[in-house]
Formats: sequence, structure tokens, C-alpha cells
Amino acid sequence: MLPDVTIVIPCYKVEKYLAQTLRSVLQQTHANLQIVAVDDCSPDHTAEILRQFASQDSRLQAVFLPQNSGVSVARNAGIDAALAPWIVFVDGDDWLPPQAIEILLALQDRTGADFVCANARQYSDAGETGELHFRRQTGLHELTIEDGLNAFWPHQDLFCTCWAKLFSTATLRDRQMRFDAALRHAQDTLFTLTYLLTVRPKVVIDYGAEVYCYRQNPASCVHAIPLEKRLNSLELLISALDNLAQSARQPRRLAAPKSAEYLWALRKFSANDAQRNELLRKLLSSPLFGEHIQPVLRQFGKFKHRMLLRFLDAGLTSALRFW
Repeated sequence: MLPDVTIVIPCYKVEKYLAQTLRSVLQQTHANLQIVAVDDCSPDHTAEILRQFASQDSRLQAVFLPQNSGVSVARNAGIDAALAPWIVFVDGDDWLPPQAIEILLALQDRTGADFVCANARQYSDAGETGELHFRRQTGLHELTIEDGLNAFWPHQDLFCTCWAKLFSTATLRDRQMRFDAALRHAQDTLFTLTYLLTVRPKVVIDYGAEVYCYRQNPASCVHAIPLEKRLNSLELLISALDNLAQSARQPRRLAAPKSAEYLWALRKFSANDAQRNELLRKLLSSPLFGEHIQPVLRQFGKFKHRMLLRFLDAGLTSALRFW
């Protein structure tokens, strides 16, 4: 019998958390699952943990990449190995509540949605319970892209992640959708929004359904990205999101949050004033700024973003230091 859901778990430097993650997916109340855990050539004991769990439960398939290639490649390997009609993504340092898969499948069955989204609960690194991850909205929402992208803006935070969601495996393969391996940051934002705008699925969102436990891990790769790599990744992401919106004939607002994040990253992660000023000088003369960041933020940025652009236009580049 084929599984109902494939759970894809990219694993890199998660030996401290991996056993909890694997137990949480193997102990789901809906048991007809395939679990594909992909070791991204992790230098710790991740591979040994995966082999141990795989020897104890045939539903777990361990995939070992020959070299470290990043989370996008690991997730893509999971997509390639999927046997089930639905895919769920789980990070190797997070975990699922016992009824997560059962809840997602019930939502899909009840609504006939092609894309099912639910909520997550934040936890500290020590496992202490925190707030709901998506808390700006409440209740059950059923949406289609025909409603217009404005209907999706209140939920934009939710579409920045690939977890706590149910994706169609057939759709991913038919559209040849993959995570962008060139991105080292926010790959799931581009992946999820591309799925939304190109597939144009019927979407159901239930903010009252907690199907994911998100660990706020201070050692996460996201927190350790060097500034140059962070900016390079944001450049690719901003261009891709802006081009995606325009090709789908949707408002360019899609790239506004990441355009603002680029400027914030310059201020926050620059080592000193000299580095920040040099990076800002290069940005202001770049096609990225002229073709994407500036027009997007002028139209869709918050008031503070529009004011910052005015200061930059006037040559007051020091304004970024205080913004």
C-alpha cells in the first residue's frame, strides 16, 4: 500500500535534536507515511542516528548526499524520493505534534483544497512553549488566486515558510518545481510563493490548527550566514520574487518585504560604518536597486522605507545608520 503522505526532513548538524524530530513523525496518529530524511553530508552523528532509526522502522528512508549541498538540494532529493500524493516538509531541528498529519489530511478532505496551510507553535531551544508563529490572523480561510492577490496579503507571513503545509506531489513534479539551490537564505519563501502563483491552487488556511513545533534555534544556519552571502542570496530572491509577480501579472508588492530586509541587513550586519557605506554605495548604483528595490519600495514600502529612499536620493546615506 502506498503511503498517504511523504514527510521530507533535510538534516545538517542536527544530532542534538534529530531523535526528537524522527520520533515525532514516526509516532503520528496517521501512520500510513513515508519519511525521507536527507543527510546533507553532516559532519556530526546525524548519519548514524538516521541509520539507527531506519533499521527500526521501514517507513523511514535515509538518503545520504555525497557532499554538503545546502537545504534546497536536500529537500529536492526528498521530493524526488516521494511516493505519496502529498508532501510535508519538516526541518531537522523541529518536530510535529502527534495529530499533525491527521489534521492536515482532514482539512484537505473536508475542503478539497490543493494547498493546505496551518499554524505552528514556537518553542525555545530548551523546549519551552512560546507563542503561535502565525498570529496576525485567526480562523479558517479558503482562497483562490482568482480572488486577487490582495486577498493573500494578510497571510503573507504564512507563505514565507514551506512547513506546516501540505503540497501536492504530482503538481510539484508536473511543474518541475524545485527549491532554488543558488539561494542560501529564504529558499522556502520563493518556493511557496512560486507554488501559489504558478499553480494557482485552491488554498485553505486554518490558523487554529497547530501542526508544527518550530524551535528557535540560535545555532541555526540562518543566523550564521556571512553578510556577503546573505546579501547575495537576497539579491537573487528579490529579483526572482519581483519577476515572478510581474510574470503572473500581479502587484510588485511581492518583493517589498525582502527589499526592506536587504536594507535592514546592511544596517544590522555590517561590521562598521566604512563597510556599510561601501556596500550601500555599490547598491545605489546597481541594477538591483534601480530595477527592483527602489520602484518596489516607492510604491509598496512602509512610510519609513519611503522616507529612507528620500534621504538616499538626497545623498544622505548616513540615514541608514539610524533607520
